[in-house]
Amino acid sequence: MDKMWTTTEVARYLNVTDRDVEWLVTEGRLTGYKVGGKFLRFRPDQVQALKGVVAAREQADPALRPAAEPMRARVREFFYCYDLYLLSAVLLVSVVVYLLASGA
Repeated sequence: MDKMWTTTEVARYLNVTDRDVEWLVTEGRLTGYKVGGKFLRFRPDQVQALKGVVAAREQADPALRPAAEPMRARVREFFYCYDLYLLSAVLLVSVVVYLLASGA
């Protein structure tokens, strides 16, 4: 059996957002399988069959093409996801500099 795809992998393949993939599942156009009761996974053959439908829909109505995610939103999401790691790194560097400066 082929490797199951994640929501993000499907979104990249179809050139849509993760939210659009979830909408396709809700509408019944794409079958998602829950792994561990939480994470959606998709069969690649089903996604590939859906690719033509999505492409045809975009050609019929250019307004349905996904808009590029603004840089500001991407930066905000980055800091939202990695704020603890960034704070930990700054704190660790501060402690190391303090220890080196105090001669300990």
